[in-house]
Amino acid sequence: MPTDAGSEVEIDELSALRSDGRPGSVLLCGDIHSNADTAAQASAAAAALGCEVVLQVGDLGWRPGDPSSVEMCEAIAAGGVPWVFVDGNHDHLGELAATAATHRRHRAGRGFDPDPDGLWGPAAPIPIAPMLWWAARGSRWTWGGSRFGALGGAWSPGWHYRQRGWRWFPRETISRRDLDALGDEPLDVLVCHDVPDRALVGEGSRFARRGDTQIGEANSAQVRAAVCCTGPRLVVHGHWHLAHSSLLDIGRERPAEVVGLAANGEPGSLAVLDPVRLQVRPAEPAAAAVPQR
Repeated sequence: MPTDAGSEVEIDELSALRSDGRPGSVLLCGDIHSNADTAAQASAAAAALGCEVVLQVGDLGWRPGDPSSVEMCEAIAAGGVPWVFVDGNHDHLGELAATAATHRRHRAGRGFDPDPDGLWGPAAPIPIAPMLWWAARGSRWTWGGSRFGALGGAWSPGWHYRQRGWRWFPRETISRRDLDALGDEPLDVLVCHDVPDRALVGEGSRFARRGDTQIGEANSAQVRAAVCCTGPRLVVHGHWHLAHSSLLDIGRERPAEVVGLAANGEPGSLAVLDPVRLQVRPAEPAAAAVPQR
């Protein structure tokens, strides 16, 4: 559901300085698909690990009106830690597009293309629920002096068998307009749903033989184009439900580190990012293992 643009706050306000004057760390979270217990566990892990914010890499499962999603949002609100997420193919892209269009009109003024189905912009993440922000495609912000950018979007395997407008959306893959919204200004961290190179997730991955290969490879190519254009040191993604860390040659002096997260609260679905050093480490199991609600 669209939110009042006047209620928007700058994303930098979400990451307060610690008592020692340094920025706090960020908890990276993989796909959770509307699971309230998994959301509660992630918030508890963030608090236990001293993380200022949860950064979720798509397939949060944000679907207004759906009971599971409502319960998940209530768990996030109760967790006391702000969340920022990019859109995945299991989020309600129709509602998110309506939200983005409202904010684009508000910020851009007359003559700006509102595109009610577009998932790009505005420049900063949008508050859509208590303690929950959506980083639309092309959003940018700064944490700990590092420049973050968002480029959600991925295809749904077997999309032709799914219900249009609920389990599948025509705009779920990354468009040229999404890339234009992100631009070519340098980034330190690019947060995506899809991987920039399918070879990084291997032939044995969960989608490798499910068909729709050309659509999937085309979407990954869009992510890679964004990485090559903005030159981040770190790319974080979900979608494949596979925890990995790989180096990707992007034609620059330094390769990009690509970090993939597992899903649904499984091992490898949480990691801690130092936004100053741009170092990622696994979340300690003892801190992440919180009782279910």
